[in-house]
Amino acid sequence: MSRISKWHCVCVCVCVCVCLLDISKLKNWQTLFGVTGNCAACSKLIPAFEMVMRAKDNVYHLDCFACQLCNQRFCVGDKFFLKNNMILCQTDYEEGLMKEGYAPQVR
Repeated sequence: MSRISKWHCVCVCVCVCVCLLDISKLKNWQTLFGVTGNCAACSKLIPAFEMVMRAKDNVYHLDCFACQLCNQRFCVGDKFFLKNNMILCQTDYEEGLMKEGYAPQVR
């Protein structure tokens, strides 16, 4: 049988920043530490404590953050594209544009 402990908000302290827990600022906690959810690529569970990659509203395991056509993994600073909710490398994105009948603008 599990036992659930109840605490006064003023009695709980966040060990990372040593601040008292303020329920009205729970959104800050979720921004820092996230919430448990599913990976946009593999649909498997991502624990709140795991490092992730984000693209718009999508969240990915680090290992899943790769081009979904050629599986190229991205390094820090690499350019990637999000098209129809798919992560694409620059090569696959540009090839897709060529097939659709227009070329990307190079700057």
